[in-house]
Amino acid sequence: MKFFLLPAVAIVLFLAACDDDHSDKVTTVNKNGGIEISLSTTHLDTTKDLLTTHYIVWSKGVKIKESDKRDTIPALDMITTEAEDDNGNTKDVALKKDYEFYVTVK
Repeated sequence: MKFFLLPAVAIVLFLAACDDDHSDKVTTVNKNGGIEISLSTTHLDTTKDLLTTHYIVWSKGVKIKESDKRDTIPALDMITTEAEDDNGNTKDVALKKDYEFYVTVK
């Protein structure tokens, strides 16, 4: 169903609304000395979500470490939004609210 795409669409819109200067945007990881990090959440049940942080460390063109860190975090409240099916019919549905990610790199 299309309402499962809402979190992905929200992330894309959020990133598009960010800084218009994309001079620091990269398309590949520097494998001579770079760290890749990806963040994701999964809804476990009505009270808990799972936060997964995936790390890949590169040095001199070689992957020297890859690991995951998992944390159980409190689930957020439900939100009501309008969903549309393949026939164009709409109705209000309740969805679990997703966390927003803010990353600071020093």
